[in-house]
Amino acid sequence: MDFEGVRGRIEEQFGDFSPQLKKAARYAVARPEEVALNSLRNVASKAGVHPSTLVRLAHELAFDGYNDFREPFRSWLRDRPFSFSDRARKLRRRGREAETLVGEMLARDLANLQTSIATIGVERLVEARRILSDSRRIFVCGLRSLYPLAFYFHYACRMFMDKTILLTGQGGTFADDLRRVSSEDALFVFSYAPYARDTMKAVRFARERKAKVIAVTDSPLSPAAQFSTVALVVSNASPSFFPSLVPAVSVLQTLVALLIAQAGAGSLADLANSERQLKSFNVYVEDD
Repeated sequence: MDFEGVRGRIEEQFGDFSPQLKKAARYAVARPEEVALNSLRNVASKAGVHPSTLVRLAHELAFDGYNDFREPFRSWLRDRPFSFSDRARKLRRRGREAETLVGEMLARDLANLQTSIATIGVERLVEARRILSDSRRIFVCGLRSLYPLAFYFHYACRMFMDKTILLTGQGGTFADDLRRVSSEDALFVFSYAPYARDTMKAVRFARERKAKVIAVTDSPLSPAAQFSTVALVVSNASPSFFPSLVPAVSVLQTLVALLIAQAGAGSLADLANSERQLKSFNVYVEDD
């Protein structure tokens, strides 16, 4: 079994694990390099569990012992481009393979979309739409490379409703923007590994205030997924040095479409008003 197989088995069995096994499993998936490089006791110490918990985890996943469990992690580390710069160097070595690389990028994104659709399913998207539609306000958060996703959702929704708040952190005000979140609100968050610290602060704060959290994320074991009301897990593998944004873009565009599809007359009037206002500002070039 390779590392992806181990992660898949953990995801399948995660709901049946004890709290300590969940803690160990979450650490193993989040920090596979630590499992690959360190001893049983060191990994247990860093994960905050007893060494016997890791041994039990190995047995739960049908490995004979911890050393057998660790082998897929070692293979993953040997074969994996370890960092953004390592991935970029690998791409540079393929500089003359443009046609092959383009083909791989397109094929990978198509596979990502197919996997993501099958994983999420229509029911979960409809549930996310219901939460967003019923919420008094929607706080939207996507940091660093995921900021364009958050901005697009906010931008599109503002055309037909006036309840999205984009968490930008401009002027150091990230915490301020979320101050009045409550149980009547929702936080719509985008979160990929490596997980941004401020994103997780926002998720935890929103849950403390009883707000609902919808997370577009890359694993059901990601920190955002663990605290979410609805987790929309996308596949984001890519030959490039950044994970693919294509499946996440597809999810947010689908949610925007679902929201407008059930919008009432007031939302349609708001959309028409937005169009008139943009026209009055002469925002777009018009044909002579």
